Amino acid sequence: MILDLLAARLEGKNVCVSSLCLASNVPQSTAMRWIRRLLDEGVLKRVEDPADSRRSFLELSRGTAEKVESFLSTYLLAGC
Repeated sequence: MILDLLAARLEGKNVCVSSLCLASNVPQSTAMRWIRRLLDEGVLKRVEDPADSRRSFLELSRGTAEKVESFLSTYLLAGC
C-alpha cells in the first residue's frame, strides 16, 4: 500500500480507497483494517474529493513520504 501510494504521489495521481484495497491484493476486510490502522497512526491521510463529497482519496503523510523516499534513496544508492 505504501509503495502504491508513493508511486501515485510521484505521478501526481489520486488513489481512492477502493483502488488501494484492490492494489493491496489482500481481502478487502484486511485492506480496510490496515488502512484504518495506518490512518490512526498518521502514516496515511484522507483527502476529500472536491468534485464528489461521497469519495475520498488516500495519501501518504508528508513525513511518511519523506521517510520512504529517503530509505529508498539510501537503499538504492547502496546497490542493494
